[in-house]
Amino acid sequence: MDRTKKMSFSARGFVSVATTLGFVGLVLTGVVLYVTPPGRIANWTGWRLVWLTKEQWGALHICFAAGFLVAAGFHIYLNWRPLLNYFKSRLTRHFALRGDWVLALVLFGVFWVGTLAEIPPFSSLVALNETIKNSWDEEDVRAPMPHAELLTLAELAAEVGADLDAVIARLRAKGIAVESAAIVVGDLAQAHGLTPRALYDIAVGPAGRERGRGGGGMGGGGMGRKTLARFCADEGRDVGVVLEQLRAGGIEATAEMTLREIAEDNDMRPSDLAEIMKAEW
Repeated sequence: MDRTKKMSFSARGFVSVATTLGFVGLVLTGVVLYVTPPGRIANWTGWRLVWLTKEQWGALHICFAAGFLVAAGFHIYLNWRPLLNYFKSRLTRHFALRGDWVLALVLFGVFWVGTLAEIPPFSSLVALNETIKNSWDEEDVRAPMPHAELLTLAELAAEVGADLDAVIARLRAKGIAVESAAIVVGDLAQAHGLTPRALYDIAVGPAGRERGRGGGGMGGGGMGRKTLARFCADEGRDVGVVLEQLRAGGIEATAEMTLREIAEDNDMRPSDLAEIMKAEW
């Protein structure tokens, strides 16, 4: 009998442990995602933590959140009466305004308003997140243009000004089979156990790497590093008018931002941004 009692299933115990584990998993994955590099860097360099990619950590975070919500829902259901007692007066046992739960509600409101109003320390926490993410953005790990791993091999070669036949020849010389120039760089890298960055280094060679960083296209340097004000001045355009045109097209920017920064913030390549601006001229 004693053994049977020890092996008996407790719904409350199960739900409590599940809620706790879901919360721990949610916090752990949240902390990891807080310090991960931006997607354009993580995907390009094949960034991993404990053998998991940024996308995998993100998937875990979503699933832990779902599990936590389900477990928390059952936890509330099983503890409904004790929970209701928090909203009742200890003297009259009727619903009443109690200081403890009002304080909790006010605290939640402070977090909500403080975050949206960008008031310290909430704004400081968000700013720290941006600082950590930007610290990963170094010249030697930067892609020649945002999300270069999503380009086809032909598009990548054109962006950095490299000869496509030479690119394919270099890859094949390293045992990397290239059936078509239309293959996506990220897919080709994954098929051969490489990061997009490593594949790119093989494909373009030392000269191509320098050209990619130095602005053979607009990706890692050159025109991409120009501020919008400087770009407009070089093109003989009024920066105020260009800013209005960009905002009308749903693109947020300032005159002090570089073309690369504007493009990354709006999920496009600097060359695409330049084409959009020139189309308005």
